[in-house]
Amino acid sequence: MASFHHPSELNPLQRYSQACAILRSTSRASNEAWYKEALDLDFQLHLRADGVEVLCSAYNRKTGQWTKGPALDDDTLRSTDKSISYAAEIIAFAQKNGATSVGVILHVADEFATTELKPEFNNPGALNDLRAAAETDPGSILDDSSIPQDQNTWRVLPYPAAGSEAIATTITLTRSYAPFMDQLRLAGENANYPIITQALSAPLVTLLAIPRTVQPTEGRSFMTVFQYAMFTVLAFFNEHGDLRLIRTLQHRGARRPSNLRHAASTTTAALEFVDPDIILFPLASQADPGLAADLRVVFPSSRVQEVDWSATVFSADGLPAHAPESMVVTLPPDSSEQTTSLSHTFSVFQSERWAIQNFLSTPKEVSEIYPTRGEMKILRAIRLIRIGIAACAVLALAWALFGIIDIIRKPEWTFDPTEAKAVQQRLGGLNSQNQKVEHWDNLLEDRSKAWASMELLSRLFPDRGGVMVKNFVHTVKPDVVPGQAKVGFVKEWKISGFAREEAVDRLNSISTREGVSSAFSEIARITGNPAFSTDSFPRSLISNVRMQENPGFKPRPADEVQDDDPLTYPIVFDLTITQRFEAADPLAVNVSKAP
Repeated sequence: MASFHHPSELNPLQRYSQACAILRSTSRASNEAWYKEALDLDFQLHLRADGVEVLCSAYNRKTGQWTKGPALDDDTLRSTDKSISYAAEIIAFAQKNGATSVGVILHVADEFATTELKPEFNNPGALNDLRAAAETDPGSILDDSSIPQDQNTWRVLPYPAAGSEAIATTITLTRSYAPFMDQLRLAGENANYPIITQALSAPLVTLLAIPRTVQPTEGRSFMTVFQYAMFTVLAFFNEHGDLRLIRTLQHRGARRPSNLRHAASTTTAALEFVDPDIILFPLASQADPGLAADLRVVFPSSRVQEVDWSATVFSADGLPAHAPESMVVTLPPDSSEQTTSLSHTFSVFQSERWAIQNFLSTPKEVSEIYPTRGEMKILRAIRLIRIGIAACAVLALAWALFGIIDIIRKPEWTFDPTEAKAVQQRLGGLNSQNQKVEHWDNLLEDRSKAWASMELLSRLFPDRGGVMVKNFVHTVKPDVVPGQAKVGFVKEWKISGFAREEAVDRLNSISTREGVSSAFSEIARITGNPAFSTDSFPRSLISNVRMQENPGFKPRPADEVQDDDPLTYPIVFDLTITQRFEAADPLAVNVSKAP
C-alpha cells in the first residue's frame, strides 16, 4: 500500500493528488465503516485483559449472537510481531462471517487509577473543556505533574452528585496496549479492510450496569465494590443514586486489598454515609467467597448483596459470567427500567458517553492524513460535478439572455428620467421616518425590567438555599458625557439579608467575576434579555459581598428553626453587583434629539 503524508507537509496540488490516490487505492469512499466508531459497527470483537487471562468474544449485531473469537494471550497483546499475525486472523475471521469491517473493543481490566484535577478547575461549566484537555494537554489540568504523559493516557469522569468536593476526577491508564491497537489499525489499512479500534476502561463500563442490577434501599446511600483480579474499585453513591467518589485499591498479589475494610469505612465516614447498602460485583474468574463477610465486620447494620450475573440481562451464551462489560456496551438503553433514583448520574454517563471514552484513540497526526467522508464523496463525484458546472454555465447564460429580453419588454425600460426627482424626494422622506423609528427603538430597548431583575434574585438565591433576603434595591444611572450622541449607563443591584453556613460557598461564588458572569449569562439565556449578556459586548461586571456575624443570632434546635426568622441565621451579608455599559454598547441610550 502506498505511503501517504500528512497534508501539512504538502502543497495544495500535492494534497489533491494524494486525495485522488486514496480514492483510487482504498475503499474509504464506499465503505462508511472507516468513519464510524468500533461500537457502531455490525461486527465486533470484544477483548478483555485482566492480568490473568485474555478473553475474545465476537458479536454480530444483525443476529444478536455471541461466539468465541480468535484466541490470544497477554504476549500477543504486548508483542508487535504477534499482533501483526493476529490482525490477519481478525480479518480472516471477520470475512468468514460475512463482515465488511470489524470493530475491535479492548476492555482494559488489569489496571485502573485516578488522578485529581487542579483545584482551580472545579467549575461544572468547564467539563467539556476539561474533557478535551485530558486528551490533548493533560499536564495543564492534572494536579500530579510527575506522571509521564508519553506513557499514560487520561480521561475525565464527572461527579454529578450535589455536594461533591470536586466536579470530576481523571481515570489514568498506561499506554502499554497502544502498540497493539496501532498495529491492528495499520494492518487494516494495508489490507484495505476497516479495523476500527476502541480501548475502554472495564470499571467505567461496569458503572453503566448498576441501574439494571442494583435496587438500593430507598433514601439510603450505597457503595459498589468492583472486584477484579488485580484491583478493586470502590464507587460511592448518595441517597439519590448520584456518584460522589470513585477510588481504586491494588491487590498486590493477594485475593483482595489488605486495606479494603479500612478504606471503605473511612471513605463512607468522610462522605457522611450512615449504614450504606453494599453491592458486590464479582468480576474476576475466581470469586472471593469471603468478601461479603469481611465487609460485614465494619458494616454490621448495612445490607450486603452480591450480584449474580447469570440472573441479569448481562448474561449471554458465549460470554463468561464474570465478564459482563461486552454486554453492557452492546445492549441498548432500557427506557422502561424503574430506576428514577439512579437516572441522573447514569443517564449523563450514557448520553454523554463518559463511561465509554476511548483511552487509546487514533493519533490525530494519523487520522488527519485521510480525507473526511464528505471530501471522499466530492472526489468520487468530481466528474459529474464538472459536467454539472458546464451545464450550469450554459443555463446561466441562457437565463441571463432571457432576463435581458424580459427587462427590455417591461414598462420600466421606458421610464421617464424626469420622474427620478419625485422618487428621490419620497425616498428622502422614508429615510427620515426610518431614522425616527431607529431613534425611538433605541430608547425603548429592554435595558432594565423589574421582572428580569426579580428572576436574577430568584436564580442567585434558590428556594431552600440557606438565604433570607431583607432588602433588594436596583438602580440605573446614565453615564452622561457632554457632546456624545449616545451615552452609557450603570446598573446596580444591592441585596442584603441573612445567610446560613450552607450558603457561604454560594455567596463567595457570586462575589467572583466568573460566578456572577455565569449567573448573568444564565438569566440572559432564560429571559432572552440582552442586557444580562456578558460575552457579547465588553461590559464590565463587578460583584462584591460583605459578610459578618449576625449579632442577634440565637442557636436553636433544628426542629425550631424557621426560614423567615432572622435570628436563626448566623451571618449577615451585603451584596453589591455593578454592571457598566459603555457608549459604544448597542444598548447605549440616544441623548440626541429625535430627527
